[in-house]
Amino acid sequence: MDDAPLSSTAPLPGSTDSVAMLAHIVSFNTTSNLSDLPLIDWIGQWMDAHGVPWSLSHNPDGTKANLHAIIGPRTAGGLAFSGHVDTVPVDGQNWSSDPFRLQKSGTRLIARGAADMKGFVACMLAAVPDLAAMDLKRPVHLLFTHDEEITCDGARIAMQHAHEHNIMPAWCVVGEPTLMLPVVGQKGRLSVRLRARGKAGHSAYPETGVNALHALGEAMAWVAAEARQFAFDGRQVDGFHPPHSTVQIGLASGGVALNIIPETAEAEIEWRTVPGDDAHALLARMEQAMAKTDQWMKQADPECGLSFEIINDLPPFDLPLSSPLLTAVRQCLGANAEGFISYGTEAGIYEQAGMTSVVCGPGSIAQAHRPDEWIERNQIEQCDVFLRNMVRRVCAPDADPTHSGIT
Repeated sequence: MDDAPLSSTAPLPGSTDSVAMLAHIVSFNTTSNLSDLPLIDWIGQWMDAHGVPWSLSHNPDGTKANLHAIIGPRTAGGLAFSGHVDTVPVDGQNWSSDPFRLQKSGTRLIARGAADMKGFVACMLAAVPDLAAMDLKRPVHLLFTHDEEITCDGARIAMQHAHEHNIMPAWCVVGEPTLMLPVVGQKGRLSVRLRARGKAGHSAYPETGVNALHALGEAMAWVAAEARQFAFDGRQVDGFHPPHSTVQIGLASGGVALNIIPETAEAEIEWRTVPGDDAHALLARMEQAMAKTDQWMKQADPECGLSFEIINDLPPFDLPLSSPLLTAVRQCLGANAEGFISYGTEAGIYEQAGMTSVVCGPGSIAQAHRPDEWIERNQIEQCDVFLRNMVRRVCAPDADPTHSGIT
């Protein structure tokens, strides 16, 4: 039968079958609003079965965890592979099969997270038996993180844990879906909630209230003009699409009835910045531009005004083309090309923490976050070969001596 669901039974210790591993781990519903602990607990059992030491770092309320496993010398330095285990929801999407059971359709493997990014996580786990059998002179770190799809706080917690325990890797491959093309640049993302606090009143007597939606409208008009400014006169960085920073309002709300002056209104704004543009400076420019709006609100009533709250801050990253990490990745892939992405990953957080990073993984972002999310089987196969080649080139006793700087 060509099209069929695959068994979700856990692979036996020693298995290097990435597809069987993917079928098992997608059966864990790790949507970001749920705990990832059942899957993390199983990953810990998989490491135990192969004699690989590991440690956990938790979110503040203990409902989620990162797992950091080390194969080879238990030291800082060496090479890391990183994958997040949380996924986006399936609510409201029209799936043709159970999103948490891997379905084979021709050469496609279909399930929530198959592309983003449990495909890479499955390859990491299936490589453990082979990596554990190698004689390594540098450590191989395996990082499994939570909450990438909402805040990326899992990566921040993982980096703090690595620093505190002196197990910070030197290099990292973040396995987001790039069709196995090394990505050397990523836009940053700053998301902000703007709140307008007005004063309610009857719409027949506007002087008795302060219209929060009018204030929000002035902010929305400013954002629209700023977006056009970026497109026509903004910093241009080749490789990105679009090649400039962007800003948009994606959500807005306010008011309760047409004949009531709106007391509250709010909007969520996001900047996606090319390397060289400072998102916080751009936010400060908006705050300055909206000072007159805030002023007329407060003149009407001191309790009124605008406030800005940062929701998420994801830094950009920019790996030099001369980086030895990029050279090693190219050699292992047998390719000279590289790419740039406008969506967010944990790579910028890792770079800020001092871990040189590149983004490279199986599948396409165009296949992610959608009903019947899928990944081509040959992408999994390419990733299997790539992971082992990277370890041999960077961490094995006969590793390339030009990589000695990563220890």
